[in-house]
Amino acid sequence: MTTGTPRLAAVARDRGDVRRDPLLWPEECLFAVAVTLVAGLAVATGAFSWALGGALAVVVAGLLAAFTLSRRRRTQPSGSAALDGSGGSARLARLVGGAARTGVPFLACVVIYTSLRTITPQLDLPLVDPALIEFDRAVFGGDVSRWVNDTLGSPALTLFMVICYLSYGVSQGAYALTTYLRGRVKEYHDFALAISITAVVGYSGYVLVPGVGPHIYQTDTYADPLPGQEGSIGGALDAITAVQGPARDLFPSLHTAMTVVLMVYLWRDARRLFWWYLPVGLGLLLSTLYLRKHYAVDLLAGIALAALAVVVSGRVNRWWYQPRVDGPAEAARSFAPSASR
Repeated sequence: MTTGTPRLAAVARDRGDVRRDPLLWPEECLFAVAVTLVAGLAVATGAFSWALGGALAVVVAGLLAAFTLSRRRRTQPSGSAALDGSGGSARLARLVGGAARTGVPFLACVVIYTSLRTITPQLDLPLVDPALIEFDRAVFGGDVSRWVNDTLGSPALTLFMVICYLSYGVSQGAYALTTYLRGRVKEYHDFALAISITAVVGYSGYVLVPGVGPHIYQTDTYADPLPGQEGSIGGALDAITAVQGPARDLFPSLHTAMTVVLMVYLWRDARRLFWWYLPVGLGLLLSTLYLRKHYAVDLLAGIALAALAVVVSGRVNRWWYQPRVDGPAEAARSFAPSASR
C-alpha cells in the first residue's frame, strides 16, 4: 500500500492527467507587456492618437471578453450545469472564448505593427541600411535582390512571389485556430508562444535597428520595374508598399521568422500539411528578396530568431503547464476504481 500510492501519483504526473490550469496564457502576458510598452513609446514620441488608443483598447477588450468566456466553467457551482441544463451553453461559451483567445495574439501583432509604423519614424534614429548593404556585399559579393531579379525574374514568378508574400497575413492565424479547434491544445500553445516571442523580439528589432529596405533605400539600384509589374500585380505591390508606409520594419525579417516557425511546427505536428505548405513557405522566403523588401542578412537574422523562439517556447510551456499532483493520496483516489464498479 505504501508503494502503490506514490506509484499512482507518478502515473498521474507522467500522463499529465492532473495539470496546471493557469488563468493566463504566457503569450497573453507577453503581449500585455508589449502593448503597454508600445503605448508608452507612442506617448513619449508624440505619436499617440485616438485611433492608436482605440486599437490598443480593442486588443485589451478582446482579450478580456475571450478570457471571461473561456473561464466561465470556473465560476459555475458544482452540479449546477446538470440541474439547470446550462452545461451545453457553458461548454459552448468556453469553446468560443478559447477560440477567440487564439486570435488575440495575432490581433495584437497587427495593432503593434501598425502602431510602430507611425512611431518608428518619430524616433528619428539613423537608418542601418548602409551597414546591412555592406554586410550583404561582403558576404555574398553583391546586392542579393538584384541578382535574384536578374537571374530568376519573369512575370509568372512575380505573380507567384506576390501571392506567397501576401499569404503571410493568413497562414499563421489559420493554423493556430484550426489546431486549437481540433483539440490539440499543447501544440497550439507551443506554436502561439513561439509566434508571440518572434513578434515581440522582432518588433524590438524594428525600434533598435531601424531600416527601410532596398525598395526604398536603393531606388537607383532598383529603378527598373519587376517583370510583369502592371495591372493587378502592380496594384498589389502598391498596396503592400502603402501598408508598410514609412515604417522601419526591416531587421529582422519577420516574414522569414514567422514562416520558419510555422514550418517547424508543421513538420513536428502536421507533417502532411507541411508538404503542402512547403512551396508557399519557401516562396515566401524568396519573395522578401525578389520583391526587394529585405537584404539577405535580414533573412539570416529571421531564421536565427525563429530557432530561438521555438526553443524558448517549448521550455516556457513545459514549466507553465507542467503536470501538477496535489499529493499521492489525491492521485491515488483519482485513479482508484469506484465502489459502484
